[in-house]
Amino acid sequence: MSKIIRIASAALALAVFVAGCGTDEETFNNKTISKNDSKTTPAPVAETTTPGTTPPVAVPHSVTEATYENSETAFLEGRYDEAYDLFTIYTSKRPENAWGHYMLGMSAWKSGRLEDAQVAFNHALEVDSTLVKAHLNLARVLLESHQPQAALTAIESALAVDGASSTARRLQGNAYHSLGQTEEALEAYRVAIQIDPEDAWSMNNLAFILIEAGRYDEALPALARATELRKDVPLFFNNLGMALERTGHYRAAEDAYTYAGSLEGVSERAVANRERVRGVREQPGLDPVDLAALARAFEAELQGKSSVATDALTAEEQDVSVTPADTTSSAQQPR
Repeated sequence: MSKIIRIASAALALAVFVAGCGTDEETFNNKTISKNDSKTTPAPVAETTTPGTTPPVAVPHSVTEATYENSETAFLEGRYDEAYDLFTIYTSKRPENAWGHYMLGMSAWKSGRLEDAQVAFNHALEVDSTLVKAHLNLARVLLESHQPQAALTAIESALAVDGASSTARRLQGNAYHSLGQTEEALEAYRVAIQIDPEDAWSMNNLAFILIEAGRYDEALPALARATELRKDVPLFFNNLGMALERTGHYRAAEDAYTYAGSLEGVSERAVANRERVRGVREQPGLDPVDLAALARAFEAELQGKSSVATDALTAEEQDVSVTPADTTSSAQQPR
């Protein structure tokens, strides 16, 4: 190994030592790997808040009626505080409407009222225990509140209703990861991808954990496929760059970082990562990496395991219709 390579490797090792790695397109899915970021592992806290009665809140005089339509419009237009006020009044008048409580929970969450969101989602589930979206978004709020064990309970309730929900499995992976249960998290993400072979966020999260564990070669196929599916997500390409860098493919890593840096919403980390690897020499004789072939290998591996995931579902679970997967924290709202 040349002197230049030894120096570069030592610098990279030091960078990894002094800094950790960064949490479902929802909570966990903002994962990106950077040697200059602090590791943010949520700390366990108390159990979930017990549902209580939410008192009516006064709304602006300009609002004449707290109908579902007016309330939903406020939410969809990003006026979350007003939506919270309106849905509070609406649910006091229509306590039997589970979607009203659900939207109150969404409004509370979006306006930063995490405990109120928990209460509202639980009220929605008291009215309709089969409302999968309420179970899943309750889990997201609990994860954001650093309550992964309580989140697992909500996720298990969602899976009891819809065992074929890839979103539930992805959130399950998030919760297990927060609890430090690495192998359980990896398995949850694999099941999520078997259910939905285009779940790029689960691929990214799976790879993130493998990178955390130093299993860089294993992370590459998942990231190769994730970046095929979603060419608009800079953190996927940043994470791909990190896996490539740590396997010695500095030119391919530089390309991945450069692409990440060209996307809207990219942080400075990808730019800094690109600059770090730009002058680093690759080991002579290193075979070039074929990302397309790695992506195909990842797909083939999942196809080989997909029958196992199918067999794990009971006949009753297979008959349950699948709720459309939420790809953002603000799930599509019912009219």
